[in-house]
Amino acid sequence: MSESGDFELFGAPAAKEHDEKSDEQFREQMKRAQQQIAQLQKEEGHARAQDQNLVAIIIQFLSQPQNTDLFLLISRVIGQDIPSELILAIISLIDQRATQEVYAYLEAKEQAEKAVALTVHKKADFQALPPEHKKMIDEWIHNIHHVAAKRPQRVLESVVFNFKAAAYNPDAVREIFPSLVQLSAFILRNYLNYFKIEFEFENLHGFMQLVFVEMVKNLEALIQGQKQLGSSES
Repeated sequence: MSESGDFELFGAPAAKEHDEKSDEQFREQMKRAQQQIAQLQKEEGHARAQDQNLVAIIIQFLSQPQNTDLFLLISRVIGQDIPSELILAIISLIDQRATQEVYAYLEAKEQAEKAVALTVHKKADFQALPPEHKKMIDEWIHNIHHVAAKRPQRVLESVVFNFKAAAYNPDAVREIFPSLVQLSAFILRNYLNYFKIEFEFENLHGFMQLVFVEMVKNLEALIQGQKQLGSSES
């Protein structure tokens, strides 16, 4: 369902590397990743009761043989302290349980707050996709953005280099952690490959870079709007 060579294009280890290691080494690597996930759960558990379920879904996703090529990238994203619900939204394109949990998460949040309108410009290449796949990818990106909008400050601090030190500038292009873009591009590629739809990986990577750049701009604008609203009410 996926190829290993693309990891080398962006400086990440190829998926075949774990085949060259002993079973013991790979089990140890899995153990370390699960420890990282457990730490994520411990640190964020107070924020939402369902976090334990989110982490369990990510662990289950990693344990599936068809997802072993994503293991290293997911480990890196977890190590960057990316919120577990955002990781879940990213893998949801190819994982049904994650999809169900993302919709449940968004539905629960929408009961307490109004949905944020987010716009993502699509590259022309994706307009040629069959309607059902275009709709699926559109919904996937929509969900990623809406999950991120639930905790904009937390997401920005974990996905943008030196965000805390950056002054707000609507024209600035933020530097996004590459592992997040790479992981999302591989998820998208695996989805398309499953339906025998071919795209150059570089194009998918560029598309996801655009998605996250626009997400960051939307989140920064959202935070500024919240600050202005707070100032006007005080």
